[in-house]
Amino acid sequence: MRILLVEDDGYKSTAIKQWIEATYDDMDVTLAVSYKDGCVAALDETFDLLILDMSLPARTQSAGASKDTIVNGGELIIRELLDEDVDFQAVILTQYETFHGETIEAIEDRLKQMCGDKFAGCISYNSQDDSWKNNLKTVLDDVKGINS
Repeated sequence: MRILLVEDDGYKSTAIKQWIEATYDDMDVTLAVSYKDGCVAALDETFDLLILDMSLPARTQSAGASKDTIVNGGELIIRELLDEDVDFQAVILTQYETFHGETIEAIEDRLKQMCGDKFAGCISYNSQDDSWKNNLKTVLDDVKGINS
């Protein structure tokens, strides 16, 4: 199974990638670290699942450059894929609870209405709590079952 992980936080992306690869021996995780890189990868290649952070830099940052952050970057990648009529499965994995005053639950409801079964939901990430692993495992197992 091929997974695209779009995450700019090195600690978080390493934790997620290592956990997936330790839990599943048949999953290949590709990392993108910006909105632009995530869009390009998702449009140019085929992935079984996209794991998207919500807040992403617009493009890959060079050392010392100021960060041009897109607060709803993960959602915008999903919208881009819908606009291009790309078949995908996606989940948002984020450590924030609100974005511009909108709760993650409200965002999840909106994306489920917009995407239907292409969107697996939002998962709260916390490095001090392993519940994200159980929630992500449920999504991974579901997608793996669909692709078997």
